[in-house]
Amino acid sequence: MDSKTIDEKAVPCIPDDVYPLHTLDYNPNYVDWVMRFNDVLDADLLKKSLSRLLEIGDWRKLGGRFRYRPDGKLEIFVPGSSAGERENVSFTQAVIESNILDHPAGSKLPVKTDGPSLYRMEPEFRPFDSRPNFPIFEEMTKHDIPPISVHMTSFNDATILALSWPHQLMDAMGGKALLAGWSSVLAGREEEVPEVVGAREDILDHPEITAKAEEEFILDNNRISGLGYFMFQLRFFWDYLWSGAREKRCIYLPKESFQKMKDEVKAEIAANATDREDTPWVSENDILTAWAARAFASSEPTSRPITVLNFLNLRFRIPLLLKSTGVFLQNICVGTFTFLSAPVARGPLGQIALENRRHTAEQGTDEQGRRLMRSMIDDIEAGKGPRIFFGPTDGVYMIVNNVIKIDLIKTAKFGPAVIRQGESSETRKNPLGSMVSYYNEYLDHMYDAFNAFVMYGKDHADNYWLGGALLPRAWKAIEESLEKLK
Repeated sequence: MDSKTIDEKAVPCIPDDVYPLHTLDYNPNYVDWVMRFNDVLDADLLKKSLSRLLEIGDWRKLGGRFRYRPDGKLEIFVPGSSAGERENVSFTQAVIESNILDHPAGSKLPVKTDGPSLYRMEPEFRPFDSRPNFPIFEEMTKHDIPPISVHMTSFNDATILALSWPHQLMDAMGGKALLAGWSSVLAGREEEVPEVVGAREDILDHPEITAKAEEEFILDNNRISGLGYFMFQLRFFWDYLWSGAREKRCIYLPKESFQKMKDEVKAEIAANATDREDTPWVSENDILTAWAARAFASSEPTSRPITVLNFLNLRFRIPLLLKSTGVFLQNICVGTFTFLSAPVARGPLGQIALENRRHTAEQGTDEQGRRLMRSMIDDIEAGKGPRIFFGPTDGVYMIVNNVIKIDLIKTAKFGPAVIRQGESSETRKNPLGSMVSYYNEYLDHMYDAFNAFVMYGKDHADNYWLGGALLPRAWKAIEESLEKLK
């Protein structure tokens, strides 16, 4: 497709601008989505359309530069320029004259299989994850580097796009909005690009959100503090020194295998229900969390309680945010905590799923979410890190990040950028220019010491893509469980 089909509107000279970072924009780690397409995409079209998106209204924030204010806090400086004079996105491309399955590293990337499968995230994948000499955050602030980075690897029949940004910029919902807006501009439908809300004033400071909650803060009684926090940290570092770094892997789980898991959970819950006509309900997240938590707990050499931290996006809880028709390019996530005793964590899936549902229901309300958010903000404004550790001091933490709900795999619609169809129409399940899968890479070794399980999403055939960072013994337990789901 001719790159001139992108609407390159004349943009007048734009003055300098400055955007603040909001209070929950404190996470120093990187987000890196490595997205696989079974078509060959046009790099020039993708770059121009993304760059154009970052010229529209307060989307400009994403094309600025992080810099430190005199008080040591970060802000985003957007230099004034005419269109095209200064890059607002770092876009690089590597061209490999080979089909993806004929390439030594490309052939090892996760793919759909007849049954569930587990993939190591090999060191050879590193060139797909980001451009060479990818900058650490401090280099980004010193050397005039845009925060959004895209590294494209083009094969003869496929494309890999690695989209990365510092987490201070926005959370996964912000990233979803970016992919959707990018797709709209690429298709020549700029009028569909939503307005950015709260770019200059933190929506979390709105009186409707900061109003004092009437409910007691449920988690306060479980907060780890004082000597307990010291002992918790001591155990954490001892576990890391003794066990070593976590390994990153990816899981392909066919919808039939998940249904088998779901049927097992429902049967267990029904068998123990006192009222057969009112059997407790559990969600997709509860089931997958229970499955990962039990495998993790059963692999531990000693029987210890497990604390599961599930991320909670307040966009789906606070009425003011739910009513907005715009997008929030910031971090609006807190968490819920499921406390599993050692026997429960190693027990039936149904009981673990019910415990996860109970804790999520109690802590995931509008008021409880705002109470935790307020607690975190108070800590940050006091110059401390947010106190987000709750549960027994001898517990082992597992972080669970579920982004199935936001449907990332189906969000990128890059059909107008397709140069050549890769997979044939006879076998493919996805539209032209859409993702077949993706995974997260941790460019800053964020999860080397943390146990993490990630639910990436469902593909166009409703199969599940999962992954995370766990110790080899936990992956062995997961592999054994996958065998039973075949």
